Amino acid sequence: MLELLINSDEQFSKLDLTTLSRWERGVTTPKLEKQIIIARLMNDDIAHLLDPETNPSSNKKNSLDKIINTVKNSYINNDLPFHLIKLNMLENEPLLSKKLQAFHLHHLGVELNDAFFTKKNVYVDLYLGEKEELIGHLLYGYVSVEHGMPSLDPNKCEFIESSPEQEQEQEQEQEQEIVLYFISSYSIIPKPRSIIILTMLDILRKNTSINSVCINCHNQDGFNIYDKMTTTEVIKKGEEVEFGGIKLFGKRYRYVQILVNIESILASKIVADLIPFTCKYIENLLQEQKLKNDS
Repeated sequence: MLELLINSDEQFSKLDLTTLSRWERGVTTPKLEKQIIIARLMNDDIAHLLDPETNPSSNKKNSLDKIINTVKNSYINNDLPFHLIKLNMLENEPLLSKKLQAFHLHHLGVELNDAFFTKKNVYVDLYLGEKEELIGHLLYGYVSVEHGMPSLDPNKCEFIESSPEQEQEQEQEQEQEIVLYFISSYSIIPKPRSIIILTMLDILRKNTSINSVCINCHNQDGFNIYDKMTTTEVIKKGEEVEFGGIKLFGKRYRYVQILVNIESILASKIVADLIPFTCKYIENLLQEQKLKNDS
C-alpha cells in the first residue's frame, strides 16, 4: 500500500510506514484532499468523505451563485422552456454544428474544423428551446495523457472513447490515466448553467481514471473560482483583447486554458454540498423542467 500511494501522487512522495500505520489505525487523519486521492485510487466513491454541511465563505459561495444567475440576455425570460439532448457526435446535426463552430470562432477565437464534429470522440450536451434553437451547451472529451500536454488543440487532440458512467471492470481500463478536456460551456439562462456545473462535478466524481482536468476558461468569474479553490496551472492563452475575456497579469485574453488538480476541486468547500447529490440534483432539475414544458 505504501508503494502504491508513493507512486500515485507527489503528495505522498514523503509518506512513510509510521504515518501510514497511524492513518490506518485512526490515530491521525490525512487532509481531505489526500483522502480523496486514496479513495479514487481504490475506485471508491468519494461522496462519503464530504460534509454537505460545510460552510464556505460568503464570498466564495456568492462567486458560484454569480456564475449561475448572471443575466446574459435581458430580452428573454430566464425561465425559458428547454430540453436537453446528449450526443457523442454531431454528424447528423449540421445546423447545430455550425452554431457551435460560430460560438467558438466568435467567442473564443478558436476555429473548429468540420472533422471535429464528425470524426472525434467528443461529447456534447445541448440545451434546446421550444423551437429547437440552441440556448446552451457543454462540450468535452477524454484525451490520453501522453497526447495532452503541454496544451490541447481540439482539432489535433486524439480523443479516446470513454464514458462518464462507464463501469471500469477491466484492469487495463482502471490503470489508464486520462485528461478530461472541457472545451467549452455556455448558457443564456441560469438553469442549464446549474445542470452543466453539476454534470462536470458528476463526471469528476464517478470517473476515477481521470488524472487531470483541462478547461478552456472564457468567463472571468469562473476562472477566479478555479484560481482560488484549486491547484491551477495556465498552459495556454487565447488571443489578446482590449476588454472582456480573462484578465491575467495585467493583460486580457479571449480565454485561458488551465490544467486543474481534480482532488482540489472535489475537496473544495464551495461544492461540498453538491458533489454527494449530483445525480439527484440533475434529475430533479430536468424533471422540474419537463413538468414546466408539459404544463
